[in-house]
Amino acid sequence: MNRFIKVAALVLIAAFGLFAFAACGLSNNPKKSKEALEEKQYTVEIIIGDNDPDAQAELDSMSDEMSITAGDLVAMLAAYKGESDDMPQDFIYIYYFKDGNVAEKFWNANGQQLDELKQEYKTVEGFKVDRAGSVVYFGTEQAIRDAM
Repeated sequence: MNRFIKVAALVLIAAFGLFAFAACGLSNNPKKSKEALEEKQYTVEIIIGDNDPDAQAELDSMSDEMSITAGDLVAMLAAYKGESDDMPQDFIYIYYFKDGNVAEKFWNANGQQLDELKQEYKTVEGFKVDRAGSVVYFGTEQAIRDAM
């Protein structure tokens, strides 16, 4: 019986850890990310295609060069904070896709460009390019944390 309680306790701890890990991450809601960044004094520009034909048309115009289909990119966010030597102190760009499959398709089809981006920003401390679910993002680690 004592052994059963120990195993059950370990399973519960692992489950709670998994829930905590899943809760920590970049939101797939562009409005929430915008609010979080604005609260931390970032300048935020956002395009959301939801119920806005002109905004969706702007997003769709990028689909060919992104190797995706029109309608697959549903929002984009760019934010920056502070400047030093004509470069923002912290910045983030987030692409919001229709679903995780589209984000993966974009990630795989644009691997070379993403690698070039890493090279371009190699001198920026804490620069990161990553994918989480239906979101692909790049920027400084601080801006990524601030967007969560």
